[in-house]
Amino acid sequence: MLRLMMVTMTCVLMFQPCLMGDEKVVIAVASEGETLDAAVSHLAARAPYFLIVDGNGELIEAAENPYKDNRGGAGVAAANFLAEKNVTIVVAGKFGSKMTDALKAQEIAYVTFEGNIKDAIDKVLKKDEGS
Repeated sequence: MLRLMMVTMTCVLMFQPCLMGDEKVVIAVASEGETLDAAVSHLAARAPYFLIVDGNGELIEAAENPYKDNRGGAGVAAANFLAEKNVTIVVAGKFGSKMTDALKAQEIAYVTFEGNIKDAIDKVLKKDEGS
């Protein structure tokens, strides 16, 4: 009985933020520029920048992609870079298979989108509200 209570309490404490709706959404958009007016980059791992945005659509950081010119492994390295920034969703025109595998391993969602950054953020935030 005591063991069951301990397991139940552990589960409640682990999932409490999800149950209370306190999940923190942090969006990274692969970007051609440093502002929210820029275009979404065609390929996530090779994007010049990642614009990091909070759950309200406010720009937190315009981070230069340090892996955009890597000869190999850019997708995995970029996914790890975004995980270190606590990103929960990544938006780009296209993702390579190695990057999607790395994002899945980090439990980061990803969305394809073509257009400008503001529209991409709106799409993600409206989708998130509906879930």
